[in-house]
Amino acid sequence: MSISYKLFYSIYPLYLSSVENDLKIELLILRNFKNYSHLEIQLSTKFVGFTGQNGVGKTNILDAIYYTCMTKSYFNSTENYNITHECDGMSLQALLQKTDQTYKVDMKILKGKKKEITINQVKEDKLIEFVGKFPVVMITPDDNQIILNGSEERRKMMDNILCQSNLHYTQLLIQYNKILANRNAVLKQLNDEPNINLELLDTIDLMLDQVAQEIFLIRNVFVEEFSKEFERIYNEIAEEKERILVKYKSHLLNGKLYDLLKINRQKDMILQRTTRGIHLDDLEMELNDYPLKKVGSQGQQKTFIVSMKLALYHLLRDRKKVSPILLLDDIFEKLDESRVSQLFNFLSKMESGQVFVTDTHMERLEQAFKITGKEFEIFKVENGHVEKKII
Repeated sequence: MSISYKLFYSIYPLYLSSVENDLKIELLILRNFKNYSHLEIQLSTKFVGFTGQNGVGKTNILDAIYYTCMTKSYFNSTENYNITHECDGMSLQALLQKTDQTYKVDMKILKGKKKEITINQVKEDKLIEFVGKFPVVMITPDDNQIILNGSEERRKMMDNILCQSNLHYTQLLIQYNKILANRNAVLKQLNDEPNINLELLDTIDLMLDQVAQEIFLIRNVFVEEFSKEFERIYNEIAEEKERILVKYKSHLLNGKLYDLLKINRQKDMILQRTTRGIHLDDLEMELNDYPLKKVGSQGQQKTFIVSMKLALYHLLRDRKKVSPILLLDDIFEKLDESRVSQLFNFLSKMESGQVFVTDTHMERLEQAFKITGKEFEIFKVENGHVEKKII
């Protein structure tokens, strides 16, 4: 299955004759990425599976795909953790077909140096403009932290989709975080010098309010659309056995941020941090009118997460006008046979791009793919090697 890297820029034409409104990876090349010193995989089907024992590198392949689309790992924000031990750098290459064009993506990361990314051999200077060109949604066992942990995990989930679909939102978020950091620095200064002029803080509060209001409006509309789609998907996978709810929670639902900052200024000065704002937004999750993390079983929580991510997938697809790549890591964990069957029935009917699934059991993965009625391929992962299995 190996293809020489010299051919990477020569064997595939830039334009394809057929028009598809989805996203598909045809070739993936990893060098010094996590446990892979060198790996090349050719892909030809819409549904792709990777099977093997725990710890052999199945998840790393999905993370490499995510990295190629998002310029970062789903799991490790520190680049050095993604580079094979004792190596100075890593690279990822992929051929992605989107609509009627093939994109040749090349990413190189060297320790201590700026990340280099090219598309069709043209350098990408701004990473925020790259994000969203190849939309992707990933679901992993670690996603239960979205339910169990604090509000930051839920904001990250929401921001992930909004940043992929809306460059202006990304720019607003960067601007808000810069102003917020500036405000917190001034609060610390005021704590040390209480007689300092407060006009600077007034100006910062006004700037923060203006940016926050825009972000709030975008999130509010987004969550309203998302909650409806989420409820529909959950009821199909769970066969309408539970009542579920996702609701947007924000300080700005109670008034303008500028006024809230004024009211809480003394508290903020004492704590030396900003205690009101969209940086504390949250999503309330309920099951049968109770907090999900308090009453939901592991299976119900997994169904909740899968349904949320698929709802986010649908909204991303609608906004980008292209079906994203869907990455399902260890999807069978904590889902009973009925819900697995319903999930793959759902996947077979939805307008999806390429779907990647990992599992420890080849037979279970094969049976799940057969439910879709679509063409699929399965690869066996073992000791850093990947081999396509004959089905």
